[in-house]
Amino acid sequence: MRKVIPILFLLCTIIVLPFLFRQTEIGKSSAEDELVIVSPHNEAIRYEFTRAFAEYYRKSTGRSVHIDWRLPGGTVEIVRYLNSQFEASFRSYWTMELRLPWDREVLGAFANPSVRGDADRGSRAERARYAFLGSNAGCGIDLLFGGGSFDFVNLANRGLLVDSGVVSRFPELFGGAGDLLIPRSLGGEQYWDAQGRWVGACLAEFGICYNTEVLARLGVSTLPTQWVDLANSRLFNAIALADPTKSGSVAKAFELMIQQQMNERLAELALSERDQSPERREKQAVTEGWERGLRLLIRLAANSRYFSDSAPKVPIDVAYGEAGAGMCIDFYGRFESEAVAEKSGRTRLKYTSVLGGTSIGADSIALLRGAPHPEIARAFIDFVLKPEGQMIWDFRPGTPGGPEHYTLRRLPIRREFYREPLRTYMADLEADPYRDAQAFEYHEAWTAPLFSAIRFLVRVMCIDSREELVSARKAIGSEPIDSPAFQKLLDVSRVRYDFAMQRIRDTMRSADRLKEVRLAEELTTYFRNQYREAERMARGAK
Repeated sequence: MRKVIPILFLLCTIIVLPFLFRQTEIGKSSAEDELVIVSPHNEAIRYEFTRAFAEYYRKSTGRSVHIDWRLPGGTVEIVRYLNSQFEASFRSYWTMELRLPWDREVLGAFANPSVRGDADRGSRAERARYAFLGSNAGCGIDLLFGGGSFDFVNLANRGLLVDSGVVSRFPELFGGAGDLLIPRSLGGEQYWDAQGRWVGACLAEFGICYNTEVLARLGVSTLPTQWVDLANSRLFNAIALADPTKSGSVAKAFELMIQQQMNERLAELALSERDQSPERREKQAVTEGWERGLRLLIRLAANSRYFSDSAPKVPIDVAYGEAGAGMCIDFYGRFESEAVAEKSGRTRLKYTSVLGGTSIGADSIALLRGAPHPEIARAFIDFVLKPEGQMIWDFRPGTPGGPEHYTLRRLPIRREFYREPLRTYMADLEADPYRDAQAFEYHEAWTAPLFSAIRFLVRVMCIDSREELVSARKAIGSEPIDSPAFQKLLDVSRVRYDFAMQRIRDTMRSADRLKEVRLAEELTTYFRNQYREAERMARGAK
């Protein structure tokens, strides 16, 4: 019994300690008003915006507000969750209120933007679409806060997002000219929806985080500044990557890597093929740049230490020496760099944006259809766009209007923050996304239709077949890239641009999930065999 008591005491301590030291929640459920937000944002962002909005709301209305944060995961999980909730809500409305039978046709049509809604003369599918767009079917959540424009555009087109009125409430931001203007688009990226269904809240770009101490130990003398630098053979088993099927931001980074190869190929053809028409040059650049991009993806994956399910894990592991470098979104890299910095300001974790290899995209906010607290939700959107909310993103704690505890290291979307006097209070004094955006042009038509296909291809070429890929790369060693084994490893002829645009794209859009499973199995088997052959060739050449 004497031996058991200390063990029981230790177990009780382990259980009780987290409750004793947990941070006090801001805004208890006893508050007069409530707001429900689904978000991929981290705890620091949630804390600072909860605190700041509660103060703003009390001053504006004299009432208290509690924010109920819903956290299913990253943007992929959030979209999946919203889809399921809206399906259940509309099914209840269709069968219980309209008293109509539910079937696969209605299921496939109500949130399908390609279906034209018609109440009277339309088909059954068109009537379902019309009913959904005219309904208040919701998911019990007010706002979607956080995520790239790709997911917001898709959700808006499907009808899950509705006009919050923010564009008309802020003509100085969306309809005027000058420093306060938030442009409709920049560098090919959309910053807000013309119908007001979503707006950018802050800006983000992608880059490389690296550990200077680990790189020195690996003998990497030139610090990585471009995506191709991560393919350095000295970085074998030292690159941290995240799974694009779990994170929309990671998928966007891989898409931009491919677009950079397309842009570079177009620039080359402009010099060498001057007699060719611009249309033919663009078509050639897109198809050849696509293959270059996929080959670069394979090279990076071959150097990978892992593919994490969590994008924030990458800079954390790099900071603590579990990897030498990795791909990450800017604020993850900057935030972690500051977190591990010494008192002198010196830090072993560095972050650099890939100039010419990343666009500057908007991280957005939107009102969901059927929001239970629409007026409070609109007040939150207004707060996020006003200077009071924008100051939270990159001001340091203690500065006028800044956050209380955390430097979030995210870039405001309002232009005037990149000029004095506001710039003085920002953590990232040298950052200017409106300047950096000019170094890269995102062409939506080139790869946006293939966004889901890129996720799929990374999975079959790099994740599901990673064991064979890494083994082959190890066997190839220091052989030149034009060696037969290396060229075999990088052969992407099986998944050329036209194949991706047709079969893969159609498969990803199909309601029949078995088609995706069969294609994934087919291509994974193909690339595993290809990598095994590359390894056999490499070992046979030695």
